[in-house]
Amino acid sequence: MLRRKAQNGFINLIVVAAANFAACIAPGLSHSLETTDHIHNAKNKQQKISIAPTIQDEKPIFRYGVSGGVRGANQPIDKLRIFDSGQIVVTGDVGVPDRRSQLSQTEIQEFKDFLLKKNDFFNLNSADIEKRMNKNGATAITDGYSSIFSANFDGRIHEVEIYSLWSATKSFPNFEEIKKCESIEKRCKTIISKVNLGDRGPKVLDAINSEISKKSLGIEPFKIDEMRLTSQLPAGRFQVSFSRIHPGTNEDPPKMMHAIYFVKNAKAEPQISFYNLPK
Repeated sequence: MLRRKAQNGFINLIVVAAANFAACIAPGLSHSLETTDHIHNAKNKQQKISIAPTIQDEKPIFRYGVSGGVRGANQPIDKLRIFDSGQIVVTGDVGVPDRRSQLSQTEIQEFKDFLLKKNDFFNLNSADIEKRMNKNGATAITDGYSSIFSANFDGRIHEVEIYSLWSATKSFPNFEEIKKCESIEKRCKTIISKVNLGDRGPKVLDAINSEISKKSLGIEPFKIDEMRLTSQLPAGRFQVSFSRIHPGTNEDPPKMMHAIYFVKNAKAEPQISFYNLPK
């Protein structure tokens, strides 16, 4: 009996010691599990930590991606991911790192309302849209890309994929579902452009508006909400475009005028160009 009690006491001592040891190493082990999908691959873990340490285990509530040129030839590539925490990840092109930004919870809710209420996203059906396009003479584009939108809100998951959305918009201007998809894609590209622009907006606007004044172009200074597209490419290549509708006159009809801010590489001075200015 005494021997059995001694054995039990010894076993309990071992269990307590093992538990204390596990408690000491658990935080490090938990951190490793959270920062890598493959714990045995130290290199991948290091990359994961440096890219997105706070969202790696969080699933996006929205994705915007593309696939193509030739239909079906390439795997889809995420261009934009939005997370419930408000974090945004914009996927960089080859040679350009991913870029991140943050939306407020108010902005997240506005985006949800735009997607679900204004554009009725969960009732957009890819197969039905394609069937109706084919019935009415689908687009003749054979090397376009597909636009892919995927949402995961409150456990409801839905994906919409439209082939050659730009061409479909031109071919079917009265197709309500296509117009909604176009609106969603434009909103995604605007978000991407704002992330690409980052904190360089004031500098870019100042350069463009100084050029307007210096050349006495006779137009109002551009504003940040007239920004249409910002692209960040390898080797520091960077471009921002602004657009505004010129109301026109009897002699000079309405048209879209543009201002372009372009940097050829990281060491180059910016070049500024204007197009379709009023006479």
